[in-house]
Amino acid sequence: MLKEQLTELEQACHAINAPDWLFEELSIPKEVVMLTIRPIIKGKKTSKTVIRVKNCNPYATGANPFKGGLRYHPGVTLELLESLALDMTLKCALTRLPFGGAKGGIAIDPEKLSTLELRDITEKMVEEWLMLNVIGPDVDVLGPDVGTNPDTMFWIYNKVSKINRGPGAINAAATVTGKPLGNDGCPGREDATSRGGLVTLQEYLRLSGGLSGRMAASPTLVVQGFGNVGSNLVRLASDKKAGFDFTVVGVSDKNGGVYSPNGLNVDELEKWYKEHRTFTGFPHAEAVSNSDLLLLPCDVLIPAAIENQITSANAGLLKAGIVLELANEAITPEAHKIMKERSLPAIPGIAANAGGVVISFEEWSLNRGHRRHAVEIPEIYEEAIDKLTKIMKGVIQQIYARSEEGKITMNEAATRIALEYIMPQIKAKHGFED
Repeated sequence: MLKEQLTELEQACHAINAPDWLFEELSIPKEVVMLTIRPIIKGKKTSKTVIRVKNCNPYATGANPFKGGLRYHPGVTLELLESLALDMTLKCALTRLPFGGAKGGIAIDPEKLSTLELRDITEKMVEEWLMLNVIGPDVDVLGPDVGTNPDTMFWIYNKVSKINRGPGAINAAATVTGKPLGNDGCPGREDATSRGGLVTLQEYLRLSGGLSGRMAASPTLVVQGFGNVGSNLVRLASDKKAGFDFTVVGVSDKNGGVYSPNGLNVDELEKWYKEHRTFTGFPHAEAVSNSDLLLLPCDVLIPAAIENQITSANAGLLKAGIVLELANEAITPEAHKIMKERSLPAIPGIAANAGGVVISFEEWSLNRGHRRHAVEIPEIYEEAIDKLTKIMKGVIQQIYARSEEGKITMNEAATRIALEYIMPQIKAKHGFED
């Protein structure tokens, strides 16, 4: 995946006539930290490798940090994190956020570990990273990703607070985002990625005329993945008070899903899943495998799980009108080519799922300034959602215009826009010549 991604990056650099140094700066991580921790798992000390990759920071590091999620998943590898860190660099550039891109993780399955074991792993990781100055509010700011959540972020916050005391202590709250609301988190962060994706989709449909008028008033959605992003998206999709009017017809988790062409009852679906932790047996719907779910007829297909879901093997079989890539790198480069040949549009992940880092920026900014009182939370929430909506609309408007003007895909347009923003920043920082 990384090799294919770098090929795409190189092609984008050539397309905008960028100097050689731009590709060199983005293709090789600026820092890779790999260390071993020894947490207690199943009553025994166990060795686990922790990885943090920092791709590129086009700003003055020390004033503007790297930013990226922390992933707990069996599929974590160095190559995967390099790929996702590059995505973060491009994502922050598209949204004009003052961050470099990073990503970290541990190859563990959190579902097979107890809460105490996960907390021990997290705290030992934080201890090592603090000793090496890997993380900090002006160095590298962590956030949630696959397999981590607000509880994980609180453990990080709490551990940093305990270790860093006295003169010269770092701002513990601003070292990590995605924290619980009662622990210096930002209202709206929990569903920010999902909300941002829906805002982006809705604005694209407005710009494109609903794919030339082929879609109904309430476009149908098929959502792969029911973690934080997928579940919140399903909940928000038909929430007219939130400004959305979509019909969810299919949804799955890693074990499979359900489909109903006339629409699923979202409230009943959420209640069933909360009680059973599976979609199996959900009434009034057809059982469907994860792979078959991607091939269901729908207006919008939304891969919201993990990478490499739409590939050369199934891209030619998709029956969707558009793909909203909410999972990072869910569409492979080969699949993008096939979809381009089919004139099947896709809103790329570096644009579609940027809502999370947008609200993370709000949280980081709040944590660096004065502490707000609880009575101000509704006001903060409205401000955050307003900023999220404006930023996400602006991103897709730029991408759509560039795509239409150049007769290129939105993925190609997004990458070129990001590179054109990053290039003068890096040139000024390092004194490169054209």
